[in-house]
Amino acid sequence: MKSVQKFSNNNLLFPFSFIYQDTKSPQKELPDHIHDYYEIVYVYSGKGTFFIDDIFYDMKKGDIFLIPNNTIHRAMPDKDEPVTSTIIFFSPTILYNVLLDDSFSYLNLFEMAAKIKNYKISLQIERQKKIEQQLLNISQETIKNELGSRHASLLIVHQIILELYRAHIDNKQHIVESNTYGPDWIKEILVYINNNLSHPLTLTELANEALVSTSHFSRVFKQTTGMGLTVYLNHKRVIKAKELLLKTNQKVSLIAEMCGFESITHFHRIFKKYMEMTPATYRKENKIPHS
Repeated sequence: MKSVQKFSNNNLLFPFSFIYQDTKSPQKELPDHIHDYYEIVYVYSGKGTFFIDDIFYDMKKGDIFLIPNNTIHRAMPDKDEPVTSTIIFFSPTILYNVLLDDSFSYLNLFEMAAKIKNYKISLQIERQKKIEQQLLNISQETIKNELGSRHASLLIVHQIILELYRAHIDNKQHIVESNTYGPDWIKEILVYINNNLSHPLTLTELANEALVSTSHFSRVFKQTTGMGLTVYLNHKRVIKAKELLLKTNQKVSLIAEMCGFESITHFHRIFKKYMEMTPATYRKENKIPHS
């Protein structure tokens, strides 16, 4: 499965896209996906489940979901009460990121979410109204498309991120997500996979770990996460490989081993399938040299 990217007019100079108040049924929702961009999702109404980085979240009015880059995620709207949401996609390269002090940066909100593995903020009524007005303002700027509309939209996105950062700090004590979606063994096996990604992790091994049959494991895993086991493992391994390629100087062959690929050939094939380039090319084009 290739990365999903959604940006207005494919403008690489302004990698930003905005989908306003879209209602999605289960049939209309995108499959599980990852991408190199950041995503903010605000829920107006409806209900469903959001699967983000091994965690299942309930979706309801006033919920905000923060999705960093390279994070597996998939929304699963309720068939009877489909979710209406607004989605902002953007590259971190367009954010104003000059540090005026050490306590705040616009990307820090997403970094905190990933660090504590909590990607959801439930907003109080007053903050809901404020965010909804800001999203409406972006929609109006997009429709009018006047001189400076893109810049105006981007300024509002900065305001939204700052508001969410403050809400995240205010709600810091409420970081445990309670969700009854799927059996407990699925949630436990996702943690097990994450902790043992360098191992082969066969279907038989994982089914034994979960104390269920292989057929039951395969069926429930796909039903619950929205993807088959092999696809899920490939996603996780490619994400880990991308991180190691950019953050370390380890040889590609060693990274393949650290991420649990069967061989260097298997690593190249899967990585190229997902990223449309070899691991070495990805490292060369994306790694920031140390000063």
